[in-house]
Amino acid sequence: HRRLGNPEAAMKCFESALEVDSKMNLASKNLGAIYGSMGRMDDAIRLTRVAIDSNRQDAEAYNNLALLLRDQCDVDACLENLDICISLEPESRHAGSNRLMSLNYQSERSREEVFEAHRSWGSCVESSVSQVFSWDGARGNSGPLRVGYISPDFYSHSVSYFIHSALKYHDPAFVAVTCYSDVAMEDDKTRQFKELVPQWRTICGRRDDEVAKLIYDDGIDILVDLTGHTGNNRLGVFARKPAPVCITWIGYPHTTGLTRMDYRISDEFADPKDAPGLTTEKILYLPECFLCYTPPETAPPVVLKPAQESYGCITFGCFNNLAKVSSLTIRMWSKLLHEVPGSRLFVKSKALACPKVQDKMRAAFAVHGIQASRLDLTGLQPQTGSHLHMYSFIDVALDTAPYAGTTTTCEALYMGVPVVTLKGRGIHAQNVGASLLSAVQLGDLVTETEEDFVKQAAACAKNLPRLAALRAGLRTRMLRSVLCDGPRHVARLERLYAGVISDLARSNTSLNIQESATGSLAEAQ
Repeated sequence: HRRLGNPEAAMKCFESALEVDSKMNLASKNLGAIYGSMGRMDDAIRLTRVAIDSNRQDAEAYNNLALLLRDQCDVDACLENLDICISLEPESRHAGSNRLMSLNYQSERSREEVFEAHRSWGSCVESSVSQVFSWDGARGNSGPLRVGYISPDFYSHSVSYFIHSALKYHDPAFVAVTCYSDVAMEDDKTRQFKELVPQWRTICGRRDDEVAKLIYDDGIDILVDLTGHTGNNRLGVFARKPAPVCITWIGYPHTTGLTRMDYRISDEFADPKDAPGLTTEKILYLPECFLCYTPPETAPPVVLKPAQESYGCITFGCFNNLAKVSSLTIRMWSKLLHEVPGSRLFVKSKALACPKVQDKMRAAFAVHGIQASRLDLTGLQPQTGSHLHMYSFIDVALDTAPYAGTTTTCEALYMGVPVVTLKGRGIHAQNVGASLLSAVQLGDLVTETEEDFVKQAAACAKNLPRLAALRAGLRTRMLRSVLCDGPRHVARLERLYAGVISDLARSNTSLNIQESATGSLAEAQ
C-alpha cells in the first residue's frame, strides 16, 4: 500500500499488526516512518524506539530514528544514531550520505571538517568498488552530444522545479538527453518529463553496477548527478565512472567527495572565485545564476496588500526544513525580533505539526528572551497552492544559515515576498540565497554579518512602499529575470557541456592519445 501511494491503508495494516504484537519490529519501524512523513514526530519516534528495543542490531531502525530527529531539528542526536547505524552496517551508503547531509546543518562545524568528512567518504566508496570504466578521453560520438541526467526526484519534488528547463529547452540538434529515473512512485510531473526527452530509462530497483553498465552501453558523453548526498542517491554509479565526464548539479549544496566526479556546476555568487567552497570536483561556472526555476502552474495569485496592513503587525517568516534552523539562525532571528518590537515570526515546517516539537522550538527562542506569544508555528499544508498562499501572511522571509533555502526562497519571491539572506565565506550551502537574490536584482538583501542581516531585515520590513511595490511587481520581475529564463539558461548550460568535452578532447590530443574511449572495464586503483 505504501509503495502504491496509499499511506492510510498501509497505516491500518501496521496498526493491526501492532494490536497483535505491540513490539513487532517491522510494523513499529514502518508505522513510525509513515507517522514521521505526516509530522507526527512524537508518535514516530516512540514507535521507532520500540523497533530498536525489539532488535538492537537493526541498523535501518537507527537510520530512521536519526532522520526523524533531524526533521525536528535535533541534529546532534541524529548524528549519534547515524554513527550507531554505521557501526552496525559499515557498508550502508545511505547512512553515510545521511550523515554527510546532516553535517551541513550545523553552524558550529568548520567548513574544513565538513569537507574532510565528504572526502573521506568518497575515498572509502571508490576503494570499495572493484571495477570501474576506464577512459582515455571523450568517446568521439558522431551526432549530438549525449547527456544523461540521473535522479530519484523526477516527480513533484523540489529538484523538479530546477531541472524542468534543462529537459524542456534542450536543443535536440545539439544534445540528446537521456533521463535515468529512480522514481519509486511516478506522478503527473514524471509523465510530463517523459514527454520532454527522447529517451527515458527506469532504473528503480536495479543495482549500481547494472545501472553503470546501462549508461555505458547507451554511449553517454556527460552524466549529470542531480542528487548528491540527498535521499536515494546513486553516487555508487558515479564511483564506477560510466561516462567520460561526470558532473554534479542542483540537488546538493556541497561536494560529493568523489574524485571520479569531475565537475560541480555553480556560479560566482554561490562559489566566489576568491573563496569557493571546498570540493573534490572542479567547479564549472555558469554566468549569473547556476539555477533556473520553473514555477508551479498551480501557484495562486499574489496578495497585493503587505501582511502588516492586514494583520496589524510586522511578520517575518520561514518555511524551510526545520533542520536548517540552526543555533546561528535562532540567535540571528531573535536579535531581529528584539530590533523590531511587536513583530512576529511565522515558521512552517513538517515537524511543527507536533506540539512537542513546537514546545522545543519556543524554548530555543526563550533562551534569547523571545516570548512564546511572538512565534506562530505550524506544520505543512497538503497542497502546493495552499502552501504558497501562506506567504501572504509574511512581510519579509528570513533565510537560514549555514544551510540556506533554495526552493523556499524562489517560492517566496514568486509570491511577492522579499528574502533576506546571510552569506558564508567559502560555504556554497550558505551562498545559494545570494545567487538567487542577485538574479532578481535584490542584491541589497544579501548580507555579510549577523548585524547587517538584522539591520537589512528590519529596514525592509518597515519600508511599506517597497513591500507593496514588490508584492505588485516581483513576480513579473522574476519571470523576466535570468532565474526563470529557461531558453537562455539551457543554451548556456549546453555550451558549458560542449566546452567540457572540447577541453577533454584537446587534453587527450595533447597527450597523443586516441580521442575515442577505451571503454574497457579496469580494476579500480
